[in-house]
Amino acid sequence: MFDTDTFNAALFFPRDDVTPPPADAVDLEIPGDVPLHLRWHGPDGLPTLLLFHGNGEVVADYDDAAPMFAAAGARLAVVDYRGYGKSAGTPTLRTAIADATRTLATMLAVAGPPIIVMGRSLGSACANELYGAMPDGVVAFVLESGFVDLAGLVRRRGMEAPVQLAPADLATFDPAPKLARGTRPLLVLHGADDALIPAREAEAAFAAAGTRDKELVLIPDRGHNDVMASRLYWDALRGFLAGFSQR
Repeated sequence: MFDTDTFNAALFFPRDDVTPPPADAVDLEIPGDVPLHLRWHGPDGLPTLLLFHGNGEVVADYDDAAPMFAAAGARLAVVDYRGYGKSAGTPTLRTAIADATRTLATMLAVAGPPIIVMGRSLGSACANELYGAMPDGVVAFVLESGFVDLAGLVRRRGMEAPVQLAPADLATFDPAPKLARGTRPLLVLHGADDALIPAREAEAAFAAAGTRDKELVLIPDRGHNDVMASRLYWDALRGFLAGFSQR
């Protein structure tokens, strides 16, 4: 199912919006079979937070938020999936997950450690892939408004979830085993009133994570796309990021 054009056309909402980087940012190309576009914001001297953004978003959507990430303690880097912004190709869930590894490798080569990996909504699939791999140079992970229920993901696309998935598909697409393998610090942020991906999925992700160093923050009166408007969001992120530049 996850490799069908029908599923991926229902899952992804690419935008080809392209803007020049702000004065304090640079645009980078992630090399590979299909080049990807990444925008890396300043200032220097902070650990890099590599963000896999939500569906229907592009790197430019985070230009205004980059200073807030810097105030929270991290230099923001945002990558576009295939078919989004300046990134070439056509998006699929399989390639989005696979591309996370080469994106991280490029950022480690350019920025160096420490790096914090963050996945928002659909981007949690990429973050979970890296969480289970526990790559060197990554000191922590953040999941925001993410999913953990594969059947729920399929149903939200208006399709019927398979009764049983092949072991190879589960290994690639199921977030829960990847979370169980991970031992790095983890912050889970989610709107308590999220009507798209319910907060119980954040609770499930938190429970599944193998690390003892984890925190779950359900943000009151917030849904799927307005969690960043909450002061609690930034307070939680700032508290979590504190000290990682020294680790």
